[in-house]
Amino acid sequence: MRLDWIAHDHMAPRPNLRYGIACLIAGLLFIATACEAEQAAPAPATPGPAPEATSSPAPAPPTPTAVPVGEVREVRLSSPARGMLRISWTHTDPAPTDYQVSWAKLSEDFPPPSDDVGNAYPTVASHVVTGLDAGTMYKARIRARHWDGSDGDSIRNGPWSATEAVRVIAPPFAPTGLTAVATHRGVILEWDDPGDDTVASYEVVRAFKDRFGGSHVVHTGSAETQYLDTDVLPDLGYVYTLHAVNSFGKGQVSEAVTVTTLARIPGRDYLYEPISPPVHAASIWWYWDARRRTIREMTVDFTIHNNVDDWSRHNGYYLMLLHGRISDISFYVGLQTAISHAGAPRVKGAIYSRWDTRDLANARAAADGWTQSAGYEGDFIGVRRPYDWGAGSYRAGIAPDGLDPEGEWYSAWITNLDSGETLWVGSLRFPHAGGAAYIDDVSYSTLELYGSPTRPIDTPELYVTMSAPLADGVRPAQVLTDYPYDAKPGSAMRNSDSWFDSVGSTAHLRIGGTTERVHAEQWHTIE
Repeated sequence: MRLDWIAHDHMAPRPNLRYGIACLIAGLLFIATACEAEQAAPAPATPGPAPEATSSPAPAPPTPTAVPVGEVREVRLSSPARGMLRISWTHTDPAPTDYQVSWAKLSEDFPPPSDDVGNAYPTVASHVVTGLDAGTMYKARIRARHWDGSDGDSIRNGPWSATEAVRVIAPPFAPTGLTAVATHRGVILEWDDPGDDTVASYEVVRAFKDRFGGSHVVHTGSAETQYLDTDVLPDLGYVYTLHAVNSFGKGQVSEAVTVTTLARIPGRDYLYEPISPPVHAASIWWYWDARRRTIREMTVDFTIHNNVDDWSRHNGYYLMLLHGRISDISFYVGLQTAISHAGAPRVKGAIYSRWDTRDLANARAAADGWTQSAGYEGDFIGVRRPYDWGAGSYRAGIAPDGLDPEGEWYSAWITNLDSGETLWVGSLRFPHAGGAAYIDDVSYSTLELYGSPTRPIDTPELYVTMSAPLADGVRPAQVLTDYPYDAKPGSAMRNSDSWFDSVGSTAHLRIGGTTERVHAEQWHTIE
């Protein structure tokens, strides 16, 4: 075959080629259509009776099945806030549509199911009730409920849970009227009396005003509506809040108050250095004519110019009015800011003691007083009696009050010159010589700080004036103002002052706070 012929045939005109392809496609389509028609053709009819026409029945609706309703278990009751009851429990299985919670006072019946007070229908496993009577016992029970359309009511109730009870707490309301005042002793906090007899104490919360440092919490330990915070830095801002506390816990917080503490007093660094009591801070010595060796009675008039309460749990003041010797045995009598006995609360009181014995047969106390025998100041015995002294004028004295073979009794007493009322402090027995016991011709008066180490600036100011004591009606011949503890290391309380006014025969004793010492030790002669 010739190649030139083949090439000529291959180059045939394009219309003929397109025509051939179209014919090929048409033929293929025809064959496919015929095959489909053959497959869809019905089967040939078979002679015989025609079958009856039938149809499948419609499915019947399902019959409702009652879902079991589980019992509520693990019921928990608590009272997180005043008048509030929190009820919680464990979800039942299967989960219900909701729950019925029922509550009532423990002494009353549960209310019937309703939407009234005493019932609730939460869908979660907890419920909170408010507005209840604080301090009252309440009970609660719960049951699950399920809706499933199985009956006319549509609601299936499970069994009631076990009944639980709890006391709804009654913590105090938030204190009101809180104020803060800066003094050189510290910050004085005062607030309104809540009128709630259940309040046992208060919680004071202090924080820095303008710098980070956390909070400092102090429990006052009493229901008094004031507190002195001495644990503060000078010239610094603080923020205070307050909670009242009773047997149910602490109540809501008060409104906050801010205060800036006072700066240190320039040139008086000794005020801020702790000292170790006891300290006789301001003292007076009284000297009678040496020829008077048979004194039987001694009295002294004095005036307290300002009130000083039990200002510290760790310290106190002792106004020692008369300190002398009877039958050559030391004694003293005076007033203290805090005395206590057998766990009883600290109260103001009068005290009277003598030395050289521990035998309480030598002491007689009032019905509301008590005796004491100890050895921490040498062997001594004493009588103590509560006495709510304060600013005012008084007279104190000591005088014979009976004689027996063992000795002579001397009683101490204090009279309020404003009211005329006299307090018998108690009586102590002293040995006698020649049928009687006599008071020595020297006596001593002082303002004493006692207790734990403290800063002088943290002590309150106390100012007392005293007339010259009378020994059997006679005034002393000489007086010495003194600061006997200045020479004792660590015990010098230099915020103290004592002086004697010769014109009025009056001694002045002042200690504490920002008191400045103006007068040096000095002798005076009484005309």
